[in-house]
Amino acid sequence: QGKGPAILQVHTYRFNGHSPADPEHERGRKDEKAWARAEQDPIKTFEEKYISNGVFTEDELKDARKAVLADVKEAVKFADSSPMPPVELAKELEYPDAANTDYNLKQAPEWADEVNARTIAPEAMENVQAHIAALREKAKAGEISIGDAINLAIHEEMLRDPTTTIHAEDLQAGSSYDIPKLTQQTYGKIRAADEIIDEGHFIGKALGEAMNGYRPIVELMNTNFGIYGMAEISSAGNTYATTGGQFDMPMTIIGAGGTAPNQALGAEHSQPFHAYVMGIPGLKICTAASPDAAYGITKSMIRDNGPCFLFAPVKMMKEAKGPVDLGQCMPLNKAALLHEASEESVKAGTAVTVLTYLHGVKEAQISIEAIQEEGFDIDLIELRSLKPLDMDTIAKSLARTHKMAILDESTKSGGVGATISARVSEELFDLLDAPVNRLCMDDAPVPYAESMEKAVVKRGSDLVQGVFDLCTGKW
Repeated sequence: QGKGPAILQVHTYRFNGHSPADPEHERGRKDEKAWARAEQDPIKTFEEKYISNGVFTEDELKDARKAVLADVKEAVKFADSSPMPPVELAKELEYPDAANTDYNLKQAPEWADEVNARTIAPEAMENVQAHIAALREKAKAGEISIGDAINLAIHEEMLRDPTTTIHAEDLQAGSSYDIPKLTQQTYGKIRAADEIIDEGHFIGKALGEAMNGYRPIVELMNTNFGIYGMAEISSAGNTYATTGGQFDMPMTIIGAGGTAPNQALGAEHSQPFHAYVMGIPGLKICTAASPDAAYGITKSMIRDNGPCFLFAPVKMMKEAKGPVDLGQCMPLNKAALLHEASEESVKAGTAVTVLTYLHGVKEAQISIEAIQEEGFDIDLIELRSLKPLDMDTIAKSLARTHKMAILDESTKSGGVGATISARVSEELFDLLDAPVNRLCMDDAPVPYAESMEKAVVKRGSDLVQGVFDLCTGKW
C-alpha cells in the first residue's frame, strides 16, 4: 500500500522430501500427495485459469507443451553426448584471476568519470577529494595508520570504478577504525550501506551484488563477527566453480582480527577467524601488519574478480603508522622478507627462518635485538598471503637457515601454523635440520585476564626462547 514494510506469508506444498533418503513414505502421505497434485499444482492451476478465460486454447497449450518437451529432450541429448570436463578444469576454476595477477595492469572503466559526475554531488566530491589529499599527505610523511590506509585505498577504488560498493555496521560514523569513513556521505546509501547487526545478511547482499556485476566491499569491524556469515562466505568461495566459471565473485571482506598479547578482548573477540576460513575453497586470504601492505593489498583485492579476505591486526589499526607506496597494488600471493639474518649467523648455523603475521610481526621485530644479543639471528618473513601460500619465499630462506619457527596467532589444532608446518614437512623436508617449532595459541579459549592470557597467547619472549631452542639443539 506504499505505507512502509510488509511481510508476505505464502502457504505452499512440498511434493517431495528434502533428499532421496527422506523416508516420507512412512508418514502416510500418498493420499495427501495425490490431493496436492490435483489441487495445488501451480502449473495446472495456471493452465486451467487461462484456458477458462480464453487467453489460450487447449490446442495451443498442447503445442506449447510439445515445444517445451522438445527443448528439454534436446538439452538432455546435448548433455549426454558432451564429453566429461577435463581434470585440469577443477584447478582452473579455483580463482577467476590467477594467483600471480598484476593488478596494476587492470584498466579502469572508461565511463567512471562520467558516472561519478552524474551520481556524486559537487560538494560531496570536493569533500572526498580533500579527504583523499589529506590522507595522501599523511602517507607521504609516513604518518598514516592501517585503518586510514585502507580507507584511502577504498575511496580511490570507489572513484576508479563506480560499480564498487561497501557494506558495514556503523558505516556513517566510520565504524571502529575509520575504514568506511566518508563513504555514504560521498557515494550515497545505495553504494555505501549502513548495515544492521547481521553479518550473514549483508555478506549475503554483497554476494548477490557480486553475481550481478558489482564489486562489493564488506567491512566487518572485528573479523570474528564474520562467524555469523560463514555460510555466505563459503558460498562466495564456491560460486565461480559451481557455476562453471559463469559467475565471477568480486567480493572483498576486510576487518581487524588476530590475537595480540595483552589484548583484553576476551574469548569471543579473540578467535582466529583467519584459520577458520582457510579451508574454504576459492578464497584468497591475506594479512597486513603495516599501512603500506594494507593499502596495496586492499586495492588489489577490490580489483580481483574473486572473493578475497584481508585481516588486519586489531590492536595495531591506529597504532602502526608508516609510509605508503601511493597508487600501487600489491600481489596477493607473496610473503615479505622484513629482516634478513647475517651471513655470519647463516655460516655459523645460528640463523632461523621465522614466519609470522598480524601482531606477530611487531612481536618479532621488537625481539630481533634480544635474539641477536644471544648470538643468533633470523630471517623474518611476514605471511601477507595465507592462501595461496608463498612457498618459494619460504624455501629460499629455509635453504639458508635450515631451521624454522612459526609465531602463530591461531590454535595448535587446525591452525595456520599447522597447515604451514605440514606443507614444509611434506615439500621442504630435505631443507630441515630440526623439526618446525610451532609457537601457536593453546587450544583453550583466550582469557580476558592478562595473567591467564599468557598461558594461551604467544608473544616475543616465546619467539626468543624458540629461536634459542632451535639453535642449541634443545628443540
